[in-house]
Amino acid sequence: MGSTLSREEIDGVLAPLEVAVPLGRRAHGDPGVFETEREALFERGWSCVARAEDVAGPGQRVVAGLTPAGVLVMRGSDLELRAFHNVCVHRAMPLADGPGRSDSLTCRYHGWSYDARGRLVRAPHAPACLRARAPGLSPVRVGVWRGFVFVSLAADAPPLAEALRDPPPWLDRAPLEALVRVHAREHVTRANWKLVVSNFQESHHFPAVHPALERLTPTARATSWGADGPWLGGIMQIEPPHTTVSLTGQRARRAISDAGVVYDALAFPGLLTSLQPDYLLTYRLWPLAVDATRVSFEILVHTESARGDHADLVDFWSQVNVEDREIVERQALGMASPGPEPAAYARADEGVHAFERLVARAHAEALA
Repeated sequence: MGSTLSREEIDGVLAPLEVAVPLGRRAHGDPGVFETEREALFERGWSCVARAEDVAGPGQRVVAGLTPAGVLVMRGSDLELRAFHNVCVHRAMPLADGPGRSDSLTCRYHGWSYDARGRLVRAPHAPACLRARAPGLSPVRVGVWRGFVFVSLAADAPPLAEALRDPPPWLDRAPLEALVRVHAREHVTRANWKLVVSNFQESHHFPAVHPALERLTPTARATSWGADGPWLGGIMQIEPPHTTVSLTGQRARRAISDAGVVYDALAFPGLLTSLQPDYLLTYRLWPLAVDATRVSFEILVHTESARGDHADLVDFWSQVNVEDREIVERQALGMASPGPEPAAYARADEGVHAFERLVARAHAEALA
């Protein structure tokens, strides 16, 4: 594990909002702090890597980029979902480069093969003692929550249900399992992962950064929602006469949530969700480096609405995502430059403060 925040930095964040001190340059630029967070929060916790629809059939697989070689998530012939390190047991060659579907995986280096349960089935030139042991792929913990697939690299991580305890009530009500993906896009934001999350956790940048979004969901009508657990959220009222957030502002798909309301929720540390009246946005984050974060963006609709035209959603959110990426990367430049440290939270920063408190608590545990 790397280095932790100091006791002074931790206590500054944990103070009440009015006197708290935000995380500063070291928190966003120190490689040791970054390594501590990636190990303690992402590798030892649970990370969302796919939807269940991506691995629905026997032999279907995805590769999650949680390690340099990745993690294989595969559906066996017995319909059990399993996950493995994407590494051949012979000479550590990565097995799969991306999604696919097959009954087996063959290493293209020396031809060793594995079935969809991770068992070694063919090992050319292997000694008899290895054949007797028949080693398989190294397993990784995997679970499904409401149609989302999660993995954890830690054998001692808490059960997935415990890690995602007490979700917001709106996610309990929504038919998440009945949603299907109609758009996906992935990019890298050149910024520390915490800056990406903090931007999601507040809306008072809307007037300056997202004028189209501000017209539909004015920041003045936003409120925060929080719980003493892994979930943080916010509620935004849609400005009449609009009925959803899109280019047209009018709902065109099957309703999946309350009319006239947008519900945002962060499953700490790296799954961001935004439940609209007729669709769901998700952002899956993975920290690549102290100054680089991979963002996987998806739009999900009810399965009965999947065949429709979704250009009004794709075009609208493509623009918003570009605006967010540009402003966060601009902030990252300031964090990496000499000058004053962040001095205080604004009154509208309660969502950012709640998020940074969770980060600070993780550092406090590591420090102890």
